[in-house]
Amino acid sequence: MKASGVLVALAPGLLMLGACSNAQEGETADDFAARVGAPSDDAGAPAATETAAAAAPPPAGVDVTALEQLGNIAGVDLGPRDGGCTFSSNGVEMMIAGARNDPASSGRAVVRLGGKLYLLVSAGGLNAIRNGTRFSGEGLTVDVVAAGQASKLTVTDGAGRSKAVLGTWVCA
Repeated sequence: MKASGVLVALAPGLLMLGACSNAQEGETADDFAARVGAPSDDAGAPAATETAAAAAPPPAGVDVTALEQLGNIAGVDLGPRDGGCTFSSNGVEMMIAGARNDPASSGRAVVRLGGKLYLLVSAGGLNAIRNGTRFSGEGLTVDVVAAGQASKLTVTDGAGRSKAVLGTWVCA
């Protein structure tokens, strides 16, 4: 009697444990990143987005000043780095950058435009990135004014049109 009473008492907990352990079975790290970070086309379905960064200019018709949520950046190579920074606006990560702790080295950053990732470069190493710097790529520049919770990111396209976004610049 006592053994069956214990099983009856444990049954709801065992069912819940089994349901939780199977909920994400077979999900890879890329699947998880796409599920939690990528923009969605509809309710819950991740949009098809590139995960490798291009060093080419964005195609005609892409609004360079309209940065998108980074989403899955698993395929991006920011090169060797000793630290980095992330710009977020309203809780949405819009740019990530990193560099070696050497003023002679260049830093790299990545942004998403039109569903594709684009690689940008900067001069001055990790300290320059932490203090706010200019990142350049083909067809766009991104200037970061680092001020913690009151930081500003300004994107400028090749024609000189720009857009500023307020947010946070968090560095590690």
